[in-house]
Order: sequence, then structure tokens, then C-alpha cells
Amino acid sequence: MRAIVVRPPAPGASLRDLPVPPLAPGAVRVRVLEVGVCGTDHDIVTGKYGRAPDGEDYLILGHENLGEVVDTSAGASGFSPGDLVVATVRRGCGRCRFCLANRSDFCETGGFTERGINGAHGYMADEYVEIPEYLVKVPAGLRGIAVLLEPLSVVEKAIAMGQRVLDRKEPTPGFPPTRAPTALVAGTGAIGMLAAFVLRNRGYEVTAVDRHNGTPAEALLARIGARHANVAGGLSALGPDRFDLVIEGSGSALLNFGLVDILAPNGTLVLTGIPDVNAPPTSVMGGALFRGIVLQNHAVVGSVNANRTYFETGLADLGAFEARWPGAVEQMISTRRPLEDYSDVLMGRIGGTIKAVLTISGGASSR
Repeated sequence: MRAIVVRPPAPGASLRDLPVPPLAPGAVRVRVLEVGVCGTDHDIVTGKYGRAPDGEDYLILGHENLGEVVDTSAGASGFSPGDLVVATVRRGCGRCRFCLANRSDFCETGGFTERGINGAHGYMADEYVEIPEYLVKVPAGLRGIAVLLEPLSVVEKAIAMGQRVLDRKEPTPGFPPTRAPTALVAGTGAIGMLAAFVLRNRGYEVTAVDRHNGTPAEALLARIGARHANVAGGLSALGPDRFDLVIEGSGSALLNFGLVDILAPNGTLVLTGIPDVNAPPTSVMGGALFRGIVLQNHAVVGSVNANRTYFETGLADLGAFEARWPGAVEQMISTRRPLEDYSDVLMGRIGGTIKAVLTISGGASSR
């Protein structure tokens, strides 16, 4: 089978022919249809991180996925050939209480693996084999957008974590809300745009920021009733606005410090972007930063990965998005390219994209 492989920590990626993985008892064989490409893939290809499986010198890349079941072995219940599926990414350590409860996103030992990222082969190949526990069945009607489910699961978890912190205020019986809840999304890549969809669908007034005007992201935000702001000159472009919930998807440490300052009283900032550890040091007024956090009841939360629960929530939300804004979610997929175009896609040489997708088998036409 064809597969895109890397050899971390060495930079670079290549298209190789590899043996088809055997179908183990209790497992399902999946033909890969599409794989989304994100910043994590780019960082692995450029040698910033990534780890091959133990005993091997290469890693099959890819963690955002959509596939079709082609075969099942004895003991693999719940799936049949032709089913559309998305596989989760993280596999637990098998030792801590969270991993034993299928909540490996909160692993306490750090001994987890992640398919296509850390110690386990990914999905950027013609086929993979997996056990049903890690497969989420997708309705045929969501075929065109289901490749977005993995990044959406990350968003679902981040927003859930933020909402739980906001809810620490507890209800005020007999008093209606002072105003509609407000949210800011920092970054208009796939994570930021999906966050805008989720938050708008849940009744938030949403502002999304980036450093550009006149982009497809700006037009798509307008379609779902969200505001766009260009903050190339700084967050002062937002004026006096303050936000109950801020979802960060930029990976900019410098921006993150500024995001604390635009939280409303009792507000929460959830960080999902991963800054470059080798970026130049950032100077901040630490006293003012922490003084504001304490006096305004602010909270700053990190959120990574997602367990199966958030994939299932995301699947329900994809259906809700399609009902409310027909065809809007698929506009996030800016380009679909055949697997052979992997180099341009992985290295970000396709400009103006929100989400680039590699088609492996039976994918939609390139555009």
C-alpha cells in the first residue's frame, strides 16, 4: 500500500510502498478516503517533533481522517463493509485511571501514543487496521465534511472545558442573564473556524480575529453571523470589547498574554495552540497580568486532544451545522489534492487555505 512516512526527528517526508497491515482478531480494516493536514503535520515534517513506533525507524503520518470499512474479523462487532468511519487519535497508557476509563486525553503518566504523531502509525496511507473501540461511525449524509471531525473533537473538548470553568459562577435563580454570552476566537484556521461554528450554534455572540481582510474565512464568518476583526495592528482594534470566553488557536505566546487582557470579568481563556519552544523570549508585566487574573476572577486553561465523547458530540454538531447553515462547513475545505501532491500540502505551499485535504481513495475532485 502507499503511505506518507517521516523519520523523526529528521525533517522531510516521502511516499513509500509498505506492506498492508494484517487484520488481527477483533479488528476492522479501513480503506482511507481522506486525510486532513494541519500544523502538527507540518511541525513533524520539519523535524520539530514526532516519534516512530518502538522498534521502527519511520512513522506513517496523518491523524485527521475519514475512511470506509472494507473488512472485519471475528469478534469485531458493530461495523460492516461500507460503513464510513473516523478513527480517534490517542491510545492510552493502560495504567492510569483516566486511560483505563477511555479518557486518555487526561493521561496522568504521559505513556500514551498518538496515531500519526507519537509512537503509532497514522492514517496517511491506503489502509489501516483498528479495533472498534477507536472507530466512530459516520452517517452517509456527512461524507463531505466528516474529515473535519477530528479537529472538531479538539474544539468540542476545549469549549467544554471553558464552559465548565465559566459555570463555576453558578446560577442566579430569579435573575435573567445580564446579556448574551460573548466569545472571541483567536485565529481563523480550521480550529478557530470550527470553534466559531460551535459557539454560534450555542448562542454566543462571536468575534474571530486574524491578520487579514477579504479572505474566505471572513466571508464564511459573516454567513454564520460572526464578526471578523483584523488585529494586524494589535488587539486594540477590538476597542473596549471584552469576552466571556476566548478560544485560542494561533500558537502565539505573545498573543496569548494579550488575550488575558480582553477577558470580561469572570472570563476564561482556553489555549489550544502549541507555541514554538524556540521562539524568542517574551517580556510581560507579570505583576499586572496576575493582578488582573485574581481581581477579575479570570481563568486560563490548556486543552489538548479529545476522547471519544467529544468525537460523538462533534458528529452531532456537524449535523446541526448542516441543518442551520447548509453547505457552510464544507467551505472550510479550501482544497482537496491527490496523495501524490503531499509535498506541497504538507509544506504549506498552497496559499489561502483554511483546511487542505489529501484524497487517498474515492475522494472528491481536486479544486
